[in-house]
Amino acid sequence: MEGKRSDSADGVGHRREQTGRPRPLAALAGAVTPIGWAVIVLIVAGVAVAAAFQWVEALACALAGAVALVLAATRVAWKPPHLVSIRVPNERIVAGQTAVGEITVRNERNRPVRSGIIELPIGSGTGEFVVPPLGARRSWDELFLISSRHRGLINVGPARSVRSDALGLLRRVRVWDEPVILHVHPKTVRVPFDATGFQLDVEGVSTGRLSSSDVSFHALRDYEPGDDRRAVHWQSTARLGKLIVRQYEETHRSHHVIVLDTSRDVWDHDSFETAVSVAASLGLASLRESRTVSVTTTEAWLPSGSAMRLLDTLSEIQAGSGGDLALRVREAVAERPGVSALTLVVGPKVSDVDAAHLARLAPIDVPVSIIRIGGAEGRTRRDLGRGVLLDCARLEELPRIIVAGGLA
Repeated sequence: MEGKRSDSADGVGHRREQTGRPRPLAALAGAVTPIGWAVIVLIVAGVAVAAAFQWVEALACALAGAVALVLAATRVAWKPPHLVSIRVPNERIVAGQTAVGEITVRNERNRPVRSGIIELPIGSGTGEFVVPPLGARRSWDELFLISSRHRGLINVGPARSVRSDALGLLRRVRVWDEPVILHVHPKTVRVPFDATGFQLDVEGVSTGRLSSSDVSFHALRDYEPGDDRRAVHWQSTARLGKLIVRQYEETHRSHHVIVLDTSRDVWDHDSFETAVSVAASLGLASLRESRTVSVTTTEAWLPSGSAMRLLDTLSEIQAGSGGDLALRVREAVAERPGVSALTLVVGPKVSDVDAAHLARLAPIDVPVSIIRIGGAEGRTRRDLGRGVLLDCARLEELPRIIVAGGLA
């Protein structure tokens, strides 16, 4: 953790303090720590014993405890003088990366204040920052690191400025709201996936395949026997004195539908993380080419209009309680009638026979690729008649498997 101090008197933006104002007695009771309650019990017991048995030592213990509580109360009577601001410049990272955050603490008073404690919840843990003494209206900054081994959401904050006594009898906390949510995206790799399919579509994308009739003009060439006379380019023919015809590129429909099996009973933790990364990689491959992509789990469609929205959603997706994969495939092709390519990301329990059955659920003119995560070693590609089955054990193997499966 790296820290830096700023002696600038300029103001810093701070988080808005939570507005709930407890009653004074409730606030006082809430400030008592377990040690403080033990001292209160000791005081009551000491007074009772001293009154019942005339035991001077018990009364002395009770008085000592009372004095300690009074001194603690004078220490925490005023709320902490610090204003706290949290900033995480990059609120989206990839699993395995480290995010850098900054906490800024400002003395809001016109006089110097003593050191204090700031607590910052980060995920399931809590970081503690010791703030040095600050001059009037001065600020102090410190950087902190947030490590992320797995995808998900990490809540950073809300920060808590703490004021307590030396014995830990009373503890007053000032909570600042607006925690920062850090999105940890799944790991992805670049894959050369071609989702154009076989369906001709004048509003589709150019495929690079040459044709004598389409809407995507490619070039001019000499006339050959059998060419359509309607493709003759008469201006070039008149200028060159020979028949010249237009040549086009075929335009095919491009709408990639990806179905991710999220049934809990088919996955272990590592294989499910690989499956999510595979689905994310395939979705990004289409979005990078400005192609239409739809991603669904066995339960619902995911927002996939942009790469950021897709990755944000996949960062928090979890395996669910169930769902019929075959039923979801039928629903997906029915709800997305313009599908040109269908990809299923399934678990290792899906057999070759099951995969062949799933492939037959798609329309006959839609190529189907089934990617089985954690499949048998040494077997990469399997022809299913109506589709292809690919075994992928690790995310890093996906580009090679896509090429080997003829999907690039």
